[in-house]
Amino acid sequence: MHKLVILFDQPIDWQSFEQGWQKFMALAEKMPGLRKETVSEVGRLVFGSESQRYLKIHELYFDSREALEAALQSEAGQAAGKWLHEFSHRRFALLTAEHKEALPKDFKQKTRVQGLSSSA
Repeated sequence: MHKLVILFDQPIDWQSFEQGWQKFMALAEKMPGLRKETVSEVGRLVFGSESQRYLKIHELYFDSREALEAALQSEAGQAAGKWLHEFSHRRFALLTAEHKEALPKDFKQKTRVQGLSSSA
C-alpha cells in the first residue's frame, strides 16, 4: 500500500480549521482508489523541534503508488488539494510513503547472546 500523509500545523483559527477540515475530508473521500483513511490527534511532542507543533495527522491509503498518483491527478484529488491549501493557510506538510505493517506474529523473536540469558 501507499499513503498520502498530511501533518497539520497548529491552526490560526481553530473553529475555522475544523470546518475547513470537515469539507476537506468530504472532498478527499471522493478520490478514486481510496482504500482506508486514518486520523490521529497529536497528544504531545515526545522528541523533536518545539517550533514544529503538529496538531493532526491525516493518512489516505491506496493500493499502489500508481493508484495514489492517479487519485491526486483526478478531479476529486485536485479539488481536495486546492481546498487543503486554502483552508489550512498552507500550514501543513504533505508527503507520500510506502506503507508496511507488521503484526506480532511477524516480529522477530528475541535472540540470546551466547553466555547471556534473558529473564522475562
